[in-house]
Amino acid sequence: MELVIHVGMTHYDYSSDVQRLQTGLATIDLPITDKPSLTHTCPISCSLIRNADGSIRWLWPVRAEQPDFLRFYHGGTRKAKAFVWLVRLLFRLKLGRWAAQDRLTFYTTEAGYRLLKRTQLSRWALFTGTAGPNRKLVLWYSTHANQSFFAKIALMPAATANLQTEAVALRRNQRQPFEQIYVPRLNAYKQQSLAQSVLVQQDMGATTTRPVNQLADLPTGALSELLSRNWRNKPLRQATFWQEAKDTLIQVRRANDPRIPVSLLDKLDHLMTSLNEQMLVSVAAAHGDFTPWNMMLNENKLVVIDWELYRAELPGLYDLFHFLYQSNTLLGNQGFTAVRRDVDATLSQPEWQLFSESYRVDTDLAEMLYLVHTVTYYLSVYSRQAEWHQQVSWLLTTWNDALTYWLSQKNGPTDRQLVLHDVSVWLHQQPYAALKFMPTQLDALSEASDLDLCMPQSVANQLTRYLQQHPCINQVVVEHRSFMKQLHFQCHDGTFLHLDLIWAFKRKQLEFMPAKSVWEQATLASHGLKVPTFETDKTYVRLFYGLNNAPVPARYLALFGAEAPGSTSKELTKTVRKLPQNRGWRGMINTLAYGWDTLRSFGFRRGMIVTFSGVDGAGKSTVIEQTKYEIEKRLRQRVVVLRHRPSLLPILSAWKYGRKAAEQRSADRLPRQGTNQSGVSSLLRFGYYFADYLLGQFYIQIKYVWRGYIVLYDRYYFDFINDSRRSNLQLPSGLAGRLYSLLLKPRLNIFLYAPPEEILRRKQELDSATITHLTQSYLGLFDTLQKQYPKSDYMPLLNQDLSLTLSRIFNRIQRLS
Repeated sequence: MELVIHVGMTHYDYSSDVQRLQTGLATIDLPITDKPSLTHTCPISCSLIRNADGSIRWLWPVRAEQPDFLRFYHGGTRKAKAFVWLVRLLFRLKLGRWAAQDRLTFYTTEAGYRLLKRTQLSRWALFTGTAGPNRKLVLWYSTHANQSFFAKIALMPAATANLQTEAVALRRNQRQPFEQIYVPRLNAYKQQSLAQSVLVQQDMGATTTRPVNQLADLPTGALSELLSRNWRNKPLRQATFWQEAKDTLIQVRRANDPRIPVSLLDKLDHLMTSLNEQMLVSVAAAHGDFTPWNMMLNENKLVVIDWELYRAELPGLYDLFHFLYQSNTLLGNQGFTAVRRDVDATLSQPEWQLFSESYRVDTDLAEMLYLVHTVTYYLSVYSRQAEWHQQVSWLLTTWNDALTYWLSQKNGPTDRQLVLHDVSVWLHQQPYAALKFMPTQLDALSEASDLDLCMPQSVANQLTRYLQQHPCINQVVVEHRSFMKQLHFQCHDGTFLHLDLIWAFKRKQLEFMPAKSVWEQATLASHGLKVPTFETDKTYVRLFYGLNNAPVPARYLALFGAEAPGSTSKELTKTVRKLPQNRGWRGMINTLAYGWDTLRSFGFRRGMIVTFSGVDGAGKSTVIEQTKYEIEKRLRQRVVVLRHRPSLLPILSAWKYGRKAAEQRSADRLPRQGTNQSGVSSLLRFGYYFADYLLGQFYIQIKYVWRGYIVLYDRYYFDFINDSRRSNLQLPSGLAGRLYSLLLKPRLNIFLYAPPEEILRRKQELDSATITHLTQSYLGLFDTLQKQYPKSDYMPLLNQDLSLTLSRIFNRIQRLS
């Protein structure tokens, strides 16, 4: 069958709609065709409104005087209310035909026409249903006795099961009616097969009813009655919905629907794993789809319709959470922020606090269990749905944000892992590729590893804005370059994440491979990220490390097998320089962009100077080495370690022995073993070293600090103030301390100390009395300097627990950087 309507230049194909209508209406003995025949001679002229995809949404008689199709529509938003007002105005002005987007004429038999005549021929409307496995036709009609009904006609096995559930729920409510809630009366239910059934129920939408959009508009007593029906406690492992959720999650994973983000399933798995199956949980009967469009108020009494998802056992407060989640998401896509606000505001009301106390319900646990059931159930539904409407994406986003919220409250994944999963979910429908990503699971990405993502610049900008608002992130640093962004995050739990968002592959001014084809050819991997082709990844690794004159890390050698990773840096640079994008005007633009990136690097990220002082054996070398590693791996800042002074001027003995030999002789000589007693010689030598500090400090500032380096000094000028003998100097008392005022003050100064016996256990270079004297001198000096120069930090640290020492140093550097 082919039925194509031409409207202007647009072609609308209603063939599948007509076939669906024929199948469904035949169930109620109303056969139709789109063309007249010997048996189908009675016309049924219809107006229609389409869905966004061009399929039929609503049908109603051409001669209708009332907009009865609005009975299928919930005017919950301003836009929806405006639509309802406009349609009613058109019908009031006898211009109802203007509300229609198209017209169709169907033909039925004499018997079918007689069936129609039992109703008011102009008082019916039909909704073709929401796409998916639960799809059904819904026919509203009014009889000559002015009684109106809804006939629901199942089109699929899942829809048939839902109608059977609704029939059971309506019968149960008729046997045990609510006191404060109206429920439709079941008029008929007939099941013809596993895929076909019909349910007819009373229309509760009389003129005295009004829609409801806010939970606060509902009578508290009625809602309490609904929520408390069949309330009880039982172990979680015995709850029917819990086992169903576990089985459903397994089935959804096996279905491997590429539209469902793997990270969403991983987070759901994490949440379920975190719950103790032995604990008692509150369960109760639930409507299952308690939303604004399934209820109304009739003289301040709650009317609840559409009981297709009724369950005798779901988590306690299920319907309350469902109302707040669905209304905030599907009425305007307000997202989880609005959901969280409304849930917290509702549960803080005295009546709901009293309800929670009376029924001893853990509301946090109840909400998590609501999410477990809802997300698994609907993901199963959506995985069997060929086409997704926009609202599915809204719901997935809300659920993902909710899972992040609850997992961040538990001792499960770190905040860094949650952010990684959320990046994966956010990027799911975007063009991108994760470069050189070797782990089999997203959670397995080492904290010492960056995540390199190739994507269009516009996507990189959007992702940056998203992450800057992420609830798990405490601090964001964004480094802008002409070809990429580097994002550095510190999460609330102290973990770090670093992302490189790349839209052009460059090494300095040279563009070494095209980027667009990388994300265009990327495919979804089992861990949930899109990855480039094998050859692309191999080429990128070879060129990236080769051009940087660095060896390919061992974890990437598997890409090359027995093949050597590549040529030398010099050979690669020569080859890349000849590429078209690096020649002529394009090469000039790349060179200018590199120059601009270099200039920007001076003002991007604050560097600083950190000094380490302490007697020999206090543990400076180990602490400096570990601190350097932590800064480079976690803060992703470059580090340079200097010994004692800037060394713009060479060590004095270098004039005699050469620089390297002089430095080696100095390192080999034990401290405080010099024999110099000359005051003049000491002053001359100190003047030389002070000149190195005075001039070299500007060199260090320009070369390192202004470019974002963290400079770690292994010993500093304070040795001249407190322990000049260590440098074989005899200086007048107070001279070095007064001259310190002429130097730029390091941002952080750390004095490491330990009990004498601990230091002597590490090194036997000083006696106990000397260690005690020097320690007291340094502590006094740091206390004086802190008061004199409050803009710098002078931080004494008892170094007995290395991990605690490193943690305090790193936290201070992190706060200051």
